[in-house]
Amino acid sequence: MDLEELEKRVTLLEDIQEIENLQRIYGYYFDNCMFQEVIDLFSENTESVEITDHGVFKGKEGVKRLYGGMIGVKRPGWIFFEVMQEQGVIEVAPDGKTAKGRWYTPAFEARPFGGTMKQTWEFGVYDNEYVKENGKWYFKKLHWNLTFWTSYEAGFLKVPKLSDTPFPNADAPATAYHPYPSGYHVPYPFKHPITGE
Repeated sequence: MDLEELEKRVTLLEDIQEIENLQRIYGYYFDNCMFQEVIDLFSENTESVEITDHGVFKGKEGVKRLYGGMIGVKRPGWIFFEVMQEQGVIEVAPDGKTAKGRWYTPAFEARPFGGTMKQTWEFGVYDNEYVKENGKWYFKKLHWNLTFWTSYEAGFLKVPKLSDTPFPNADAPATAYHPYPSGYHVPYPFKHPITGE
């Protein structure tokens, strides 16, 4: 391995680490309702944010519409969100300017639902795209696919989906929303590491 190849390898590893940090930081900000900080993680040239049953929000203006309405909203101390981001796989494009990443998201929360306090379990998949601009990685496209959303009491075998809540200000309906037990499998954005297929 010559010096040029070594430099490319180091840059690739640094890019992967920065994207992992970006994704994790998004999770911490989102869980703590730091929505201005969330907005700032998106490129000015963002393609879209898609949240399953909420719909598709296009461009940076769509990002602001989705998250901006929640800035400064006070929440009672009992409301709680915890969206974990697990098993991340990142593929950086050969030119080092874009990347794709996939993450499992087991989650639990406590929030108002139907006029009462509700504890819920959720599970889904992030299938995201990233772009490098001026030496920093940003979200270019965020897509969260909900697998199930259920109460602690019922469980996802009985109630896999508590409700559909499309947002009235979305630009378009979700492109893929097939919750449990549909058997839908979000396609992998990466190639097989051995066969390349």
